[in-house]
Amino acid sequence: MGRSAIRIEPKLPVLSFRGGLNLQLLLFILLVIMGIVFSVIVPAFATGGNVLNVLRQSSSLFMLACGQTLVILLAGIDLSQGSLVGLISVVTALSVVKFGAGGGIAVGLLAGAGTGFISGLIIAKGKVQSFIVSLGMLFTLFGVTFLISSGNPILDLPGGFSFIGRGMAGPIPFPVILLAIVAVVFHLLLKQTPLGRNIYAIGGNEEAARLSGVSIDKTRLLAWILNGLLVALGSLILTGRLNSGQPWLGGFPLLLESIAATVIGGTSLSGGRGSMLGTLIGVLFISFLVNGLTLIGMNQFVREIALGAIIVIAIAVGSRIGR
Repeated sequence: MGRSAIRIEPKLPVLSFRGGLNLQLLLFILLVIMGIVFSVIVPAFATGGNVLNVLRQSSSLFMLACGQTLVILLAGIDLSQGSLVGLISVVTALSVVKFGAGGGIAVGLLAGAGTGFISGLIIAKGKVQSFIVSLGMLFTLFGVTFLISSGNPILDLPGGFSFIGRGMAGPIPFPVILLAIVAVVFHLLLKQTPLGRNIYAIGGNEEAARLSGVSIDKTRLLAWILNGLLVALGSLILTGRLNSGQPWLGGFPLLLESIAATVIGGTSLSGGRGSMLGTLIGVLFISFLVNGLTLIGMNQFVREIALGAIIVIAIAVGSRIGR
């Protein structure tokens, strides 16, 4: 049913992806120009060590942005990602201490998927807006995290758990390999599977998708489960880098960067338009921009102002291209 639903949708302008692709090309050109400028100003910017370091740091952000893309394509938003990162970090650390690295990773991923299931179920079956549900989950998850940990970090995790955040596969950081795998898998999921086509259809025109036989509730629920799973993976990478469970690990800045990367990458906040390729470019743009501004010694607060301005400009340009 999902395949036939998409075949009748090309006549609907809301399902056109051309605007997103044009914005991606523009963003990629800006990314290249930015890299050249920073390389001239600060030669250390273009070194292999710095590039790999930025890619390692951006891997966790991409996991969150990837999940955010699935949700925003459905014309929703997840405000609870930052709080979930902290909860997964604490739960995983406690589980690693008790069950070892493998058991801790499994518990962390299950906790993320389970949280996504709860949010998705309320949104799909309860017909509650994702903004309200995720805002409530933001506070709930934050409270649960500090109830479990008493606000204290879980330090010096045993075994090889830190490999997920610090490990190397030859010259390539392991988190970068995870980034590449997730990017390919979810690009194919959106472009080549019935679930991906249904996500685009619902975000573009929910009523048309319903009349075409698309299961609205099932698609939303699966998208939110995948979102929770991806946030958990991002939290595991950050926790592995620190080799400790940190209740303060996520927070508001990480959430804003996740949304910013998704929107800058061409995903429309009204749903139905965007791609994982665009989100990846958005993540790299933000990561290398922050890295370059840091290397030239720009004040942190000025960096935040620059990032905010870029978000507004990207949304404005994306809207015009989309129309």
